[in-house]
Amino acid sequence: MDPKLLFCLPQGDELFNPLNTLFIQMGCILVFSQLFYLMLKPCGQAAPVAQILAGIVLSPVLLSRIPKVKEFFLQKDAADYYSFFSFVLRTSFMFLIGLEFDIQFMRRNFKKVSVITLSSFSACSLLSLALVYILTPLLHIKEDYLTLFMTLFVTLSNTSSPVVLRSIADWKLNTSEIGRLTLSCALCIELSDVVIYTLVIASISKSMIGNIFLFIFATGALILLNKFLAAWLPKRNPKEKYLSKAETLVFIIFLLIIAVTIESYDVNSSVSVFTIGIMVPRQGKTHRTLVQRLGYPIHEFVLPVYFGYMGFRFSITALTKRYYIGLVIIVILTLAGKLIGVICACMYLKIPKKYWLFLPTILSVKGHVGVLLLDANYSKKKWWTTTIHDMMLASLVVTTLVSGVLASFLLKAREKDFAPQKTCLESHDTHEELRVLSCVYGVRHARGTISLISALSGSHGASKPFAALLMHLVPLPKKRKSSALLYHELGDDVHGDDEFGTNDGLEINDSIDSFAKDSKLLIQQVKLVTKMLNMHVEICNATEDLRVSIVFLPFHKHQRIDGKTTNDGEIFRQMSRNVLRHAPCSVGIFVDRNITGFQQPHGFDSVQHVAALFFGGPDDREALALWRWLGNNTLIHLTIIHFVSEDSQTESPVGNTTTQDNNDVFIEVAGRDQTEYEADRSFLEEFQNRFVTTGQVGFMEKRVSDGPHTLTILREIGEMYSLFVVGKSSGDSPMTVRMKDWEECPELGTVGDFLASSLDVNASVLVVQRQRHSHDNFLDD
Repeated sequence: MDPKLLFCLPQGDELFNPLNTLFIQMGCILVFSQLFYLMLKPCGQAAPVAQILAGIVLSPVLLSRIPKVKEFFLQKDAADYYSFFSFVLRTSFMFLIGLEFDIQFMRRNFKKVSVITLSSFSACSLLSLALVYILTPLLHIKEDYLTLFMTLFVTLSNTSSPVVLRSIADWKLNTSEIGRLTLSCALCIELSDVVIYTLVIASISKSMIGNIFLFIFATGALILLNKFLAAWLPKRNPKEKYLSKAETLVFIIFLLIIAVTIESYDVNSSVSVFTIGIMVPRQGKTHRTLVQRLGYPIHEFVLPVYFGYMGFRFSITALTKRYYIGLVIIVILTLAGKLIGVICACMYLKIPKKYWLFLPTILSVKGHVGVLLLDANYSKKKWWTTTIHDMMLASLVVTTLVSGVLASFLLKAREKDFAPQKTCLESHDTHEELRVLSCVYGVRHARGTISLISALSGSHGASKPFAALLMHLVPLPKKRKSSALLYHELGDDVHGDDEFGTNDGLEINDSIDSFAKDSKLLIQQVKLVTKMLNMHVEICNATEDLRVSIVFLPFHKHQRIDGKTTNDGEIFRQMSRNVLRHAPCSVGIFVDRNITGFQQPHGFDSVQHVAALFFGGPDDREALALWRWLGNNTLIHLTIIHFVSEDSQTESPVGNTTTQDNNDVFIEVAGRDQTEYEADRSFLEEFQNRFVTTGQVGFMEKRVSDGPHTLTILREIGEMYSLFVVGKSSGDSPMTVRMKDWEECPELGTVGDFLASSLDVNASVLVVQRQRHSHDNFLDD
């Protein structure tokens, strides 16, 4: 390439350099894509559809048909610039996808992903074979049927993971099971297409096989180098929250060097780049910095431009009737292949029927891999012409638009099926992933929360799926606007919110990194910067977006070194009360006595004793259900203490009524009490059969007469356990009568308030409230 082009110098009589027009084109794509997105968003359309349409507007089909516009955008040597910038953009977002990929989910669902991928490939390969016989006479192709078959196979079977990623994120399905399954399948299909196509071309050329092994070796060497740098660079500036920009640039330079080397041999580098990204150590400052620095520009600039460039290449002006027929056939068979293959896989895997249409539709979207494989190795395709290239490329664009629009309409038509399911822990299967959100204001709360996460995650090698999220709550001064952003959406220079909570954020990061290094459990971090008055609203919205089953809040008092408690402020208490009232999931308030109470199981030598206090009621069942995830933790011994009233007659239905009206009221109350009693008995019986009889959990029964008797029992066991777990509401049971007379914190419930305020109790306390429904009585201010 002429060096003058790199410095944007005009050539001869040219008014504009192709590099200048490239940046102008990017700006136009961003503007048009934003306009289309604003128009289509009310209809439920995802951003990629709008961005591809923006590219089509600028393409030779529309605006570039105007001679002046065409001369401006399609200058001499412009293709070189477009190709280079396309390569840089592709390398960056494939690396980021590898960094953010959920490895644990892929491991748990590898069978599902593999079956869906193989079934999709099988159906598309059969249809590709049939398509060869259709297009051969239609397009007058007389030789080299193998490369024709491979091209059609890639065209039909390919799925664009960036399009799926961006669409799933726009539809807020990226934390759902079906959303993560869709993205995993898209990545598996896309990367498998690259590998299969590369191997077939290598076998035909017989000159690339040695290069492929060399590239595998180079990729492995860079992975090892990244692991070394990821461990060494954070030690250079331990007091900094992120790596420096120069240190970040080191990773990017090494990545681009190996990607350019691979591409120079006419081999697609997507697999190597993705593998390098996925192998970067997940815990520590390095991974956090790379995600934070790359996330915002890639999601807000790189992907829109790349999708727009795909639409810009859409050209059907040179197609004749037979090519239009071929275009329609390819689009129909692409959708049919995905539909047949994926639905057959769903039937075999017993995936719910409500996902049968959505999954193949969204997996039909096409993208950069399909375009690149069409452009690559054209010298090996003896039947290849510019018109066939335009037809194939147009089929990719049309299929993406059609499938994207259909998927959005399917979501809108069956919105309830894809909405977050509000299920309580009591009915939550332990074989399903438990997602918990822990909120902290500072490092003091973070350490206690990490101990709780450590307990719920089980011992090393625990098989129960568990996802922990930690939200750093930063109260915003009144003069600032609020924002709730993930770490990858926060920038040091772009977003002013990052300056808030910096010192606490650094210590929280260090605590999480230390825990991750010891336990191998990753904790996803979220930062919430907002006014204290609106913080409960943002937390409740986050619980729905993140699809968590329970949210943990810190108590508004903390234990000092001398063992006494200090009030952090009533504003924090009021925020917790608001979350208890409005949260769409279960809520736990954690009273952390970090000095005398519960300690982090990972790294703790001795077994800790935990007591679950069961008085009865939905909150107590929810609290006990939470601890079913402790079954695999050998460092915790759980004991259930069942409190039973000595006067059993007081809990039986009331029968001596004098009037019919009073009789109806008493029957209703008694019936409700009897239902709760049966639910308690059934739940305890199941828990005993599953855990107590096997010796995993201890069980004891305490018979008490009234509230003071209950207090006496609680004082006796106050120093026997390091953590008490209890439901917030125990109802108007005789076992808690007169205990409310000295209640300080009603948000903890009667029993929880005593355990949190009593000087006779040195243990930490976790108070759990089951999710409230519209007919439940919420906590008053």
